[in-house]
Amino acid sequence: MKREQTYIEGSNFYHSKGRVGRHFGSYWWQNVRGRGAAPSSLCAMRILDRYIFREILYPFLIALVALTFVAFLAFSREIGWLLELIVRQSATFRDIWAISIAYIPNVLTFTIPMAVLVGILTGFGRMSSDSEAIAFRATGISMVRLLAPVLSLGILAFVANLAMTVWIAPQTAARLRDVRYEFLARQVSLEVKPRVFNESLTNFVLYVQNIAREGFNWQGILWADMSQPDEIRVTFARSGAVTKDEEHRTFALTLTDGSTHVVSPRSPHRYSYDTFDTTTLSVPMPQAPTKQDKIVISEMPTAALWNAMKAGTATYEERVEFHRRFALPFACLIFTLAGLPLGVSTTRGSKSMGLVLSLILMLLYYLVFVGGTRIASNAQFSPFLGAWLPNLAFAALGTLLIARSNREHDNRLLNSLASIMRWFSEKRAEARTTRKRLRQWTYSLTHHPKFFRLLDAYVLRGFWFFFTLVLVAFVALFILVTLFELLPDIVKNKVESATVITYFVYLLPQILYYVIPLTVLLAILIDLGTLTKTNEILAVKAGAVSLYRMAMPLLLMGLLLSAGIYFLQDFMLPYANQLQDEYHDIIKGRAPQTYRDPQRKWMAGSGERIYHYNYFDPDQDVFGGISIFGFKPNSFELTEWMFATRATWDGAMWKFEDGWTRRIGTGGSVDYQPFTSLEVRELDRPDYFKKEVRTAAQMTYPELKRYVTSLKQSGFDVSGLMVDLYRKLSFPLVSFIMAIIGIPFSFTTGKKGAFYGIGLCLAVGIFYWSMFEFFDKLGGINRLSPFVAAWFPNLIFGFGGIWMMLRVKT
Repeated sequence: MKREQTYIEGSNFYHSKGRVGRHFGSYWWQNVRGRGAAPSSLCAMRILDRYIFREILYPFLIALVALTFVAFLAFSREIGWLLELIVRQSATFRDIWAISIAYIPNVLTFTIPMAVLVGILTGFGRMSSDSEAIAFRATGISMVRLLAPVLSLGILAFVANLAMTVWIAPQTAARLRDVRYEFLARQVSLEVKPRVFNESLTNFVLYVQNIAREGFNWQGILWADMSQPDEIRVTFARSGAVTKDEEHRTFALTLTDGSTHVVSPRSPHRYSYDTFDTTTLSVPMPQAPTKQDKIVISEMPTAALWNAMKAGTATYEERVEFHRRFALPFACLIFTLAGLPLGVSTTRGSKSMGLVLSLILMLLYYLVFVGGTRIASNAQFSPFLGAWLPNLAFAALGTLLIARSNREHDNRLLNSLASIMRWFSEKRAEARTTRKRLRQWTYSLTHHPKFFRLLDAYVLRGFWFFFTLVLVAFVALFILVTLFELLPDIVKNKVESATVITYFVYLLPQILYYVIPLTVLLAILIDLGTLTKTNEILAVKAGAVSLYRMAMPLLLMGLLLSAGIYFLQDFMLPYANQLQDEYHDIIKGRAPQTYRDPQRKWMAGSGERIYHYNYFDPDQDVFGGISIFGFKPNSFELTEWMFATRATWDGAMWKFEDGWTRRIGTGGSVDYQPFTSLEVRELDRPDYFKKEVRTAAQMTYPELKRYVTSLKQSGFDVSGLMVDLYRKLSFPLVSFIMAIIGIPFSFTTGKKGAFYGIGLCLAVGIFYWSMFEFFDKLGGINRLSPFVAAWFPNLIFGFGGIWMMLRVKT
């Protein structure tokens, strides 16, 4: 029998049948069936272990950074609040670190297992595409032997994740409430928005007309006390300042130049009126924690959960939380068993399969995990099985695949997936050949008669493949992060699955708005980086085709996606955000906040008026229990208070029934006039009360522009709104600028490896996003002009990308 040999020479694997792979060490060995032993097989296997460990470590680290960054986008509100603290110089570096470290462990608890799976499948997918899996089998290396370096990474990730879930995450979550209070005490104005009625305070309503740039001085203040059912106490003041009350853990609101008015709805003739130069009110901030607050389950120490389970006093929610903290870290080990046989394949061209399988397995695992936890919360399923079911299922799958691989069976799961993808490609090609070709509509730079030629289609096919893959991965991760954040509330409030699904349907446009720009950058880097690595870019240049011409379809796709983001921002987000906020309140166990004025109770009128009512029927145009406050525009001094039990609209005027009017004179005199019927023409029409009250994110560009113009004419500070207005034009262009940046990066880093390019991509994307948000906050407090704050990051990165593109050797 002819002796077969496998050895290494230079930088290549060699077998008796020819070159089969790349070099992973400087040692050679022969097949055990031939004569002659390896000079140092133990040393060679150690080198092999280090080589495999390094090949899966790099994609693991890059995936961990990417997944963690995208996961942090789910906490965009908290990050925005944190950046505002920084730009207002209300927090030191130590303070910022204290808040950041409180969020990181909760995110890492499930991004670490994801990164382990991505690292294994991507690393071995690369080795399989270069035929190194053939070299492993040819040298007699079993699948169990390959498991050693993979398991090393899994054990390290398991230990780190276990520390996060069992010890670090509960402690940091408990500490976060106290840290947030400390910052809230320093910067209370961050939670109070101008010209918005804050009705979240129990039995109190706070309204501020304007807030100074430094944030602590307020102008035009209304404070309504509804705590007593038999009286209404309303205070108007010209200005006020906020200070901290350490003893009661509240905020003291010191008012200047104001008056307090008290009236009884049942006895309108009873009325008291006091003026003051200075007075102090206690404001109970809703987010300020107290010692009496009940600790949530996610903040309970693991030892306390264990003691409650031993004593038999643990609730279902506590038992589910206990098993969840241990089951999730074990996913790092389970993914090594399932990922290794799926990643090792002798099929060439399976390099992209690692990403596809990573996405599929991650979705399956976490969906089963959440589903089991949800079922267990209804007391219909064992909490142990609810948390450990996905681990048991994936462990069985991994063991089966490893056993079949050792018997040298083909990987049927990978082959089936590849067959499905080939089938779709064939059907798409058949449909393309039968479709009528489009007429010529423009000429390319090389003056060929069709713009989208074969080269353009080839480049765009790779771009859209990676774009779709990365986008689905990012969207799935965003949803998973949000789902895990809301899982305690879903379990506690027994929220229906239909409500949760509906919430994520309306949240999807916002997710796409966040992740599409970074997805464009990643897709271009992977697509062109792969073409550079395989020397296809060199072949294009050899065919006398400029790289600028080759990159043109990618630039057009970036511009097209920018237009799509603007469409998404102006025609979908304003309405989807309102609905997802309502469902978010339902999941949190709060009454859903409505944006229709008929249910808002308080409303600022078009003139110097403020309305308060108990009921409004928008169909019949009827008010019930309406009060109208008139005040002076400069001093915010109350001049008139009108009340009526009922008000109707007859098409031309308002008709008030059974009420009274009190007019406050300059000398403190009060003119009281009761009435049974009164007609008034100068008030706002019914349509004014039917319009929606929305934030800048819930308005289209024309609506926000009209709103800013109206406030500016009234003399209000609109710096923050101007930044939001300019940002509605600047942010959609981020996708196009990402394309400009990604193209030169791909051409210059392709030979250094795809992971090097992706790493640079993440660094650029994270820095770009951080810079965009940071300048947004600077513009909001007038440290920069609104135009500069909204457009400066785009200009810097745009011109930087153009400069890099001009330096590319075409």
